[in-house]
Amino acid sequence: GAYGISRDFIMIVCPNVVDFQNRAAFAQEPGSISWYRSEYASVPAVQMHEVAHNLGHAHSRKGGGTYGDPTCNLGNQGDWTDEGTNFCFNAAKTWANQWYSTYHATVDPSVAGYDGTLVGINAVMKNTIKTGQDVVLKISSSGQTDLYIIFNRKAGANDEVPEFGDEVVITEQAEETRSVSSWKGSLSSGEVYTQDDWGTSGTLTVKLCSLENGSPWSARVLVYATGQRTLNCDDDNTTPDDPLPLCQDGAKKFTLNGKRKNCKFVSVRKVNRCSKTEAAAYCPA
Repeated sequence: GAYGISRDFIMIVCPNVVDFQNRAAFAQEPGSISWYRSEYASVPAVQMHEVAHNLGHAHSRKGGGTYGDPTCNLGNQGDWTDEGTNFCFNAAKTWANQWYSTYHATVDPSVAGYDGTLVGINAVMKNTIKTGQDVVLKISSSGQTDLYIIFNRKAGANDEVPEFGDEVVITEQAEETRSVSSWKGSLSSGEVYTQDDWGTSGTLTVKLCSLENGSPWSARVLVYATGQRTLNCDDDNTTPDDPLPLCQDGAKKFTLNGKRKNCKFVSVRKVNRCSKTEAAAYCPA
């Protein structure tokens, strides 16, 4: 770097007389350089927005227009003061950043369902996240625009998120980077999001079964397509309805995080759960 200084991004502050074409700033997308009118150079909302462009992100909208997603710094909804607003990025941008990739999960509802637990990003930062919990869920099926789900926990670096704090938020984005995202919905406990015509698999359904205010706070979420299967918040996934042909032994149980689990539990999300030592012997053959 210049004069031996290591750097990742360069911020260039310009006099207010420079013509920014009615913008506060602009940035390379992707890249490492951003430019600011001096009156906005100290505003964290502007800085975060432009550096996010450097990371390869396009804007985040809600409804029509270019902006509007209040859960993401690409939505231009933060406080434009030097104090700023403490919040981060929506599910699609968070997935693309790969900061929490260890806790990413993917489901294709045309093939399988998801019955899992989401926690906020602060659980990773505080190291309170537990085995089997996820931070971002990607819903991806052939011929459909990808959806991303996050538990928008209002805590830590996200404790001033403008809207939909402590709710499960669903975002649509066609490509992981350089693609505008769209806010699709948010769920409180017991609420359901549906999307018709999920290919040939019927109606896509996302249910928020419950919120638990433990350490960390968590959200139990179900995802399925009605033409493929139906999941129920009342289901006890520790006991199979009948033996599952993909499992080595549907009757045997093992203990995971202090709870009795079995082959059905493993098969719902075998990629993540088979990696657990306690579950390995019960994984699909």
